[in-house]
Order: sequence, then C-alpha cells, then structure tokens
Amino acid sequence: MKRAMSLVDGKDWDATEFGAREESWRRSRREHLTCLSCGEPAFFRAESGDRRPTFGARHNSTCTFVVRAPWSVFKYLQ
Repeated sequence: MKRAMSLVDGKDWDATEFGAREESWRRSRREHLTCLSCGEPAFFRAESGDRRPTFGARHNSTCTFVVRAPWSVFKYLQ
C-alpha cells in the first residue's frame, strides 16, 4: 500500500513521506498504523535496495483495497 493512517496524529501518510522521517519518529508510530479502507492494523516496510518504502496490512475480507469488483462484461453480452 502507498498510504496508511496513523492513529497517533490522525494523518493519512504516504509511504515515501513516512519513510523520510527519523527512525525514532517512525518507531513511535509503527504500532499505530491502520489501513485507510478497512481499519485493520498496518505496518511499514522501509526502503531497502531496489524496494521502495510501502505499507502492508492484513486486510479483512471486505476491504476495498483487496476485494476485486466482479467483472460484469457478461451483462453486456445478454
């Protein structure tokens, strides 16, 4: 994920902006991140080698970030 919500400051953070902050600052917020869609706990993955900074989460089954909309082309073929 590119964005996550910090419960500490109530801000929607971009992963690149979050990763640019000091380690001590990130550490104080790491345990308090949530998915913007489903509110499940999120975590931060720091930049490493070729990998850009990102957020991750264990989304619930109805999260719009992971639930794909059904492909409805068949209704046009009827």
